[in-house]
Amino acid sequence: MKGDAFSQADSGVRFEWGAAGATHLAADAACLVVVDVLSFSTGVTVAVEKGTRVIPHPRPGDSAALFTEQKDARLAIERHEVTQETPWSLSPAALREAPPAPRLVLPSPGGSAIAAAAPLCRSSPGACATPPSSPTGSPATATEPQSARSP
Repeated sequence: MKGDAFSQADSGVRFEWGAAGATHLAADAACLVVVDVLSFSTGVTVAVEKGTRVIPHPRPGDSAALFTEQKDARLAIERHEVTQETPWSLSPAALREAPPAPRLVLPSPGGSAIAAAAPLCRSSPGACATPPSSPTGSPATATEPQSARSP
């Protein structure tokens, strides 16, 4: 075994915790899966099923609004701030009712912060630019890390 037992270097599947763990594993992982049992993962699923490209951001607020402008996207806002003009929030129920957005910044301190910390597309920038098709035939859209370039 290479290194110590905690490195998991010889394992085909490795597990880590939090943003630091995601960053560590992404350095040499072919695929990184973020499991978040709160609203983020369900919200991503709902948005992706509608054909939306989800761009994670680690926290709501002014930095998320500026980031949204830079990405030419829509911003998911606080649940209590949802209006007819801005119907996107972290709430899966609100996302289900909202019209699809081509690109959606989804801020959250949990799963979104972890996904944003992982450099998923740095080794192959085209991986985020051209989403694969879903089983329904519509484009399936993975989350795009903050650092990925806009297609």
